[in-house]
Amino acid sequence: MKLDIRSNLPQGIKWTNEHTKQLPFSIAQALNASVQGSKFIAGSKQKSALNALAGSSRRYLDRPKKSTQKGFRATIANKRNLATTILPKDKPYNQQRYLGGSATGGGRAPKDWEAAFVNHPRAINMPKGVQLVPTKAARKKPGVDKFGNFSLKKIQKLYDSVGTSGRTGSNIFIGTPRTPPTRPPGIYRRERNHQLRALFIAVDGVTYGARFPVKEIVGQSVQKNFGLYLRHQLAKNVSQKVKAGKADMKTGIF
Repeated sequence: MKLDIRSNLPQGIKWTNEHTKQLPFSIAQALNASVQGSKFIAGSKQKSALNALAGSSRRYLDRPKKSTQKGFRATIANKRNLATTILPKDKPYNQQRYLGGSATGGGRAPKDWEAAFVNHPRAINMPKGVQLVPTKAARKKPGVDKFGNFSLKKIQKLYDSVGTSGRTGSNIFIGTPRTPPTRPPGIYRRERNHQLRALFIAVDGVTYGARFPVKEIVGQSVQKNFGLYLRHQLAKNVSQKVKAGKADMKTGIF
């Protein structure tokens, strides 16, 4: 995003060479405080763009975990590089797959457990490279946490229960059902009446639209606070140089 620095400068003051000298450093401080907060500006962390994203995530995302709500980080601006970039965190978990896709839309990356099922040694006529979309039957408890995610325990149980027949302990079928022939490939559960109930359907790819307006949220937050922080930090930095007797107070031109 672009900021109009001139419109955010203090009005009605005598502009000096010291103001010009301290301007880049003050801009960097204001930008960092606006994006992620600063311990030197009271309340700035609560008003920061990162905090705004955390709060907005509960509105735009489906039951995000705390780690997802706080899943963005920002680079640090300095007086030689007056820019900061907001990115999904990559530690301790890589948030790019979920947060990046939610912000920009596009195809979902395959998951490791999907590949494991597709390549299961007991899979029958299962196309390679597909992704698995859960049905309502798959999302029924138990096995789904409060965030709507499948537990590793449930995934492992499904994997261990795959069989080519309906004998005890092998009630999960992976592949393309032979009857009726119109049923898509996927993961099915054998019911007591010998019918197959779809749990996951195989598709060529999963594409999502952008649903988390990250740029708009960040832009509104930064525009709201940047000017105030810039004026505050510029006045403070000039004042410190004046007190130290190192300020160039000659009238400057900006």
